[in-house]
Amino acid sequence: MKREPKIGLICTAGGHFERLTNLSDFYDRYDHFWVTNKNKQTTSALTNQRKYFVELAHYKKPWTYLWQMPFFLRVFLTEKPTHILSTGSGRTALVPFVIAHLTGIRFVYIDTFSRVYGCSKFGSFLLKFRHPVFRQWETHDDQNAVYVGPVFRGVNGFRKDKNSDYIFVTLGTRGESYKRLITAVDDLVKQGIIKERVVVQAGHTKHESARLSVFDFCTAEEMEELIRNAKYVITQESAGVGTACLKYQTRFLVMPREYRYGELPSQSDMMEDLHVKLEEMGYTAVVHNAKELGEAIGRLDRLRTGFEFDNTMAINRLTEIVEES
Repeated sequence: MKREPKIGLICTAGGHFERLTNLSDFYDRYDHFWVTNKNKQTTSALTNQRKYFVELAHYKKPWTYLWQMPFFLRVFLTEKPTHILSTGSGRTALVPFVIAHLTGIRFVYIDTFSRVYGCSKFGSFLLKFRHPVFRQWETHDDQNAVYVGPVFRGVNGFRKDKNSDYIFVTLGTRGESYKRLITAVDDLVKQGIIKERVVVQAGHTKHESARLSVFDFCTAEEMEELIRNAKYVITQESAGVGTACLKYQTRFLVMPREYRYGELPSQSDMMEDLHVKLEEMGYTAVVHNAKELGEAIGRLDRLRTGFEFDNTMAINRLTEIVEES
């Protein structure tokens, strides 16, 4: 007998989670549950959702994937999903992929918007096993990499605070400190190059300054509001923040983390090229130090706004997959 679809939505917190929530027009049609990591973003967004929280694993500590196995087995036995939909990363989605593969559950993976010319580590891993990977940028490098367009949806009718007097700086949720960026911003305020009030989401980076308003983490709703109403945003290499800036027509600058400064755990982490593509398209400027950041602030009004999002293709393809099975 044909079972009614039940979809497991599995992803890592942060940008991966934000991307998956953009597909609610698809998964809200079906019985579904969430598996992700616990933080302010996910606990706030999933208040009325059926959810399970799991600790992150890491490929440098392979035993952490073994620790996840009993947890996911319990979830799969409890929920009995027919499909798994994931936006990564492998730190949360690898074990569910293995279980789904062994039990015949359809595992659907959408690779990150932040990789334009290639796949993420997890996406590349799946392609090695000839498992289909849905991509948000068109590519012809692998027959199993299928273009489905962006999963992000546009925002209509939003209002920006025209009297906003602040800029927003976000360092993300990574465990590694990013002192270099917050110090650069502090110095530019001291020099008078940044004249606006500065609000900083510092994450795990510790920094005290009378010139900055600093907090560690906030909810997804608070983050969206800060991005929407900021005069401009300065961020690390982040697809989630970048796409929110594009949606709300907020100009933004990118200063990527670098492994050589201890801002990343390995050289292969965050090998994203979205910010490079968006710079080519005129939507952002990529800088690497305080001097370049100050120069980019002076040219901020040259950046474009008005990026178009349409997730119709992705939703239609996902619906086909669920209905055909």
